[in-house]
Amino acid sequence: MDLGETAGGMAKVTRLSLDSSGGLEKRRLHLREISDDADAPLETVGQDLRKARQRKGEDLAQIAGVLKIRKDYLDALEESRFDAIPGRAYTIGFIRTYAQYLGLDPRECVDRVKIEIAGRSEIKDGVVQVSSPRERKLPPGGIIFALLLAVAVIYGAYYLFVAVNRMTTQPVTPVPPRLAAQADVVPPNPPPAPQATATDIAPPVPETGPPQTAAPAPVESAPLPEGRKYGAQNNSRVTLLAHKPMRVTVLGPNRRLFLDRQLQPGDSYLVPDTAGLTLSTTDGGALELILDGNPVGYAGQNGLVADGLSLNPQDVAGRKARG
Repeated sequence: MDLGETAGGMAKVTRLSLDSSGGLEKRRLHLREISDDADAPLETVGQDLRKARQRKGEDLAQIAGVLKIRKDYLDALEESRFDAIPGRAYTIGFIRTYAQYLGLDPRECVDRVKIEIAGRSEIKDGVVQVSSPRERKLPPGGIIFALLLAVAVIYGAYYLFVAVNRMTTQPVTPVPPRLAAQADVVPPNPPPAPQATATDIAPPVPETGPPQTAAPAPVESAPLPEGRKYGAQNNSRVTLLAHKPMRVTVLGPNRRLFLDRQLQPGDSYLVPDTAGLTLSTTDGGALELILDGNPVGYAGQNGLVADGLSLNPQDVAGRKARG
């Protein structure tokens, strides 16, 4: 007859047997000696856990989702493979949680599993570094994507830096005057025509007489070519004569457009005899004003824009008097 007892966590049992004289012989045996006895096999904690789970009709995957314990750990507990679990403390904690979930006595299951662990020399009580369930590691695909993104950002910054340097150092080629005239675009700095190269020379100042202020227009030293005449059908007193390539715009009341054209040297426009006309040009010093066939001066200074100049005959005559 065998009587088992657990006192102070010791895995010992007491075996009573009859000796040769008919008396009782008492001998303490270790749990491992009894586990080898085929006549009285002992149920392990894992077997009790499995039977309780099967009685509830639940599978390991379902319980693992509820308890937040890996399915392979629960399977190892049921098969008493405690070496598959990272450490004695985790084993005891999993046993307590699993037993309580299945309706078993957690304290009894823990005491029994301590006895089973103590009888196994291959199981060592150690602490294994286990990542916390809350930790989230970046998957390999995420690492590759982050590296590619960093490379793209660096390349984009370098490309932008090079592009800005090229824009600031590379000079901009101006549009040729011929193409600008065809496209009806005023070039930023139109070069002077060959016939008007001498128009930039100021008239000589007489030695006697008062000092002369800035001349309203240059003196032509070369004859102008015969250009195109615009507005020949107009009843006109004022004529505009271009000495350089320029843009000329003539507006009437309510901003009615009478002329908006690129004139070449020698081109002229006969202004209709209508009140309220105004003149705008890109080079006032190269556009000559003629009133009733007599030159009266220029629309402004060389290379300067003239804007909103009145073309009423009396205003044009007044410019001659001021000049």
